[in-house]
Order: sequence, then structure tokens, then C-alpha cells
Amino acid sequence: MELILNSTNAGERRDIENSPSNHAPFVVAGDWHGNQGWAIATIQSAAREGAATMLHVGDFGLDWPGAKRGRYEARLNGFLQALGITLIVSGGNHDNWKTLEELPVGADGLATFRSNIRVLPRGGRAQISGLVVGALGGAFSVDYGHRSEGKDWWSNEEPTSEEAKKLIEGGPVDVLITHDAPAGVPLTGDLELPPELTARAEKTRTLLREVVDSLAVPHVFCGHWHQRRIHELAHPDGRVSRIDVLNKENSREGNAVLVWPGEAPLRIESLSIRGNQ
Repeated sequence: MELILNSTNAGERRDIENSPSNHAPFVVAGDWHGNQGWAIATIQSAAREGAATMLHVGDFGLDWPGAKRGRYEARLNGFLQALGITLIVSGGNHDNWKTLEELPVGADGLATFRSNIRVLPRGGRAQISGLVVGALGGAFSVDYGHRSEGKDWWSNEEPTSEEAKKLIEGGPVDVLITHDAPAGVPLTGDLELPPELTARAEKTRTLLREVVDSLAVPHVFCGHWHQRRIHELAHPDGRVSRIDVLNKENSREGNAVLVWPGEAPLRIESLSIRGNQ
């Protein structure tokens, strides 16, 4: 079932301490691909809405090798510090997975890349804004044959069955952050791919669907497909998972959403991104 923005999925309400009106929203953002101007505009727009926490679904452009390596994250970190915002990244297929996997994970379930840029590891979970948030980031780069390993492609970019199993065995989550979308979510693509690449890409989507079905995750946020979609996946027991696919940079109404943690189902609204890019 396709949904319009701001609709909510069915499911039991749960009590979260304090009334919903006392909670500031957090922001979930889609692919930025290292676009510094757009990233800063999104961060500033989040601050205007009172958000102190942002989640990123991957293709953030984290630690991209090259002559300007580190400048993007340093600039963003300065803005985040000044605005009192913490940005939590779950990797995509265009993030440096060598760096991501080498970061030590703290007791809170998060790794630290910069003071205000943290990482939610693949297969991990953390308490964020009073919610249990899990992550199973990464995806298959269908153009990997035209990329160079360690420079703009990493062979460990896809989530594994072991990481999925770890997430399932950890028990229920309120929110799941992925990069690709679970199988069953209707999406449109511009590329005509040979069958072997299509099958390889579908492996990640199938794995994500297994996790969503096993945990009956109420809310999934993802990106990767460069389009804004909302879809509901129904489970045999009557529970429903709402899947929010976020658009890429330069989509002023589709790249990010505001999420209010004090309500269940979560209230989700588009973040209007304003500012100079």
C-alpha cells in the first residue's frame, strides 16, 4: 500500500515517558553524497525545528579518500557543535567501510568519528531519543566494475547474514535504519541492469526484508534509490511496518523528515530544507 506523507501505520500504541508535546523532534536524512552546502543547509533547517539529534541513512560521503579528505566532516562538525546537534550516521554503499568498521564502539552502542558525528554500526543498536534504533546499512554498488577498491568502492559494502542475525537476536527495535529498501517496497530505477547484477543487488533487499519480518519493525528509514516513497509492509500477525524511503540531496521536501519520538506510531513530517547550498 502506497501512502501519502504524514500518514501513520497501524499498531499498538506504547507509552514513552513524558507527554508527546514535551518531546522535540529528531531528523532522519537521506543521501548527501558529500555535498557540503546541502548538508549544512539541512543541519541548519533541523536546528530551526528544535532538533538536537539527526540520523543519516547512508551515502553520507564519510571519509572519502582524496586531496580534500576530512574537510567535509570537519566543516560539518563545526556547524553541528555550534548548533548543539549530534549527527548519527549509518553507512551506505558510498561511505568508507574500512574506516567505519575500524571505529571502536562505545558502551552506548555508537562509535565516534568526530565529536558531533557518530556512527551506528551495522548490526548494532542504540537508545536514541528514547527509542531503540537498530542499523543494517550498506548496499551493493551496481557500478562497482567502474570503481577502484579503497578509493571509491569498498568490497565490504553489503550487509551480511551474520549482522542481520545479530540484529534479530537482539530483540525488537522501534526504528531500523538501513540504506537499501527491504524487498517488497515498490521502487523505480533508471538503470537497465544485466540479470547477474540485479540478482546481486536483490540479495541485500531480501536480507533486509527478513529482518523487518522477523522483528515486525514499526518504522524503517532508508535511501539509496534517490526518490521519496512511503510504503506499508503487513505481517501475518496484523502488525505493519512503515517504510520511509528518502530522496537524495537537493530534494527540498524529500531528503529529510522530522520524527516525534513521544508518539506511537511515530509522527513523521517532511523537513523543509531552506538555505544556501
